[in-house]
Amino acid sequence: MAAIFSAPGCRNIRVFVGPDPSVGGNPAPVWLEVDALSTAQMQEHTRLSGHESVFVLKPTTPAHRLRMRYFVPKHEMEMCGHATVGALWLLHRRGEWDGAPVAIETLSGTVTGRRVDGTVQISQPRATVEEVTQQRLVEDIAQCLGIEVGQIVGPVLNAATSRVKTLVRLADTAQLHALRVDFARVESLCERLGSTGLYPYAMSRDETDTVSARQFPKSSGYPEDAATGIAAAALAWGLRHLGLVGHEALSVTVRQGEAMGSPSAIHVGLPWDANTQEGCWVGGEACDAQPEDFLLDQLCPPEVARAKPSGTYATFARAGSLLHTSGVVARENGQVITGRLEGPDDVARGQRAAVAAVGALLRAAQDELGSLSRVVRVVALNGYLQACGDFKDHAQVMDAASAALQRIFPDAPLPVRTTVGVASLPRGGVVEVSMVLETRD
Repeated sequence: MAAIFSAPGCRNIRVFVGPDPSVGGNPAPVWLEVDALSTAQMQEHTRLSGHESVFVLKPTTPAHRLRMRYFVPKHEMEMCGHATVGALWLLHRRGEWDGAPVAIETLSGTVTGRRVDGTVQISQPRATVEEVTQQRLVEDIAQCLGIEVGQIVGPVLNAATSRVKTLVRLADTAQLHALRVDFARVESLCERLGSTGLYPYAMSRDETDTVSARQFPKSSGYPEDAATGIAAAALAWGLRHLGLVGHEALSVTVRQGEAMGSPSAIHVGLPWDANTQEGCWVGGEACDAQPEDFLLDQLCPPEVARAKPSGTYATFARAGSLLHTSGVVARENGQVITGRLEGPDDVARGQRAAVAAVGALLRAAQDELGSLSRVVRVVALNGYLQACGDFKDHAQVMDAASAALQRIFPDAPLPVRTTVGVASLPRGGVVEVSMVLETRD
């Protein structure tokens, strides 16, 4: 059987999108026909994208039609489920794969892809499932997730199809979405667990065989994943191990990314016989990512808080095609970036805050509009800096915010800008930003 050949270049695909394809899913940069790239170049492309990326290559054996290599910003991975689905979706969209079963060469072994009822699915082996029996580890998991150990329901499991994920059951989605994770501890804790990520979850009270989950990866270069096919497969087997889903053939739906404002839906098909060695199928919907939305993900990860009112006012007001925003102070890791700009040594902190504030506003605008593709241009950008009387680098601080807007809207003209130094800002913030956006229907 002949290999599949693709034109060179990168396409940004959102994979495992939920019912509303305009939002949600996990971005996957898909690179086609890149055999000339070195490993270092693939790693650098991935680092710049900020997302798990897949590189589609010619196979090295006649038993395969495709070879795929996977990278996160920090290292190469053996297998990435959502990136594989995204690559196959793109190949089918381009007419280069007819949807029939296709053998894919990966570092984790052969993965089979297929298209069933309009959805791309990939194979995963039967999972190994083991209980985490060391009480100290369970206590440390609870502490890392910012909860009491008594809030963990039932046993903690280490489950794996391609990689080990640590499954932690919580009572409900309210607890799941309210987690305050100590991200600095995740990597060392996963090392001790022999795991590549913490995967807390809660069963749905309204939908049968549906579960919500969050993925905090061990060492990928970002704190949380919007959709993780490999983890969802491990979770489905873990649910069967615990008797939380049936023992007949069924599809488990894993909802992920909800707490990040990027809702996704991953479907895992389990085999009929619970005792068989047969594996499972992982699949879902995909779509092209809007370039502005994808670039925003690079500037501002989906889990970053959106701008929202902290008083009696609205975040947005529309006047014709113009969308006016309220001001927002910059936050980092959920905390306001505070302090006063006093000299040149403070410029970098001010720039970081200005970019974070722009990102929070654009995230909120994305939610308001459905996609940043509806933004024609940023008409005006206003910056307010908490600065001492002899601080002189106001423009340099706000230049970072302007540069961020240029990156996301490269074809739009620069906005007009006002920058003001002030004695204080709400919550002690160092920078507050507001904007006016021109939008299209």
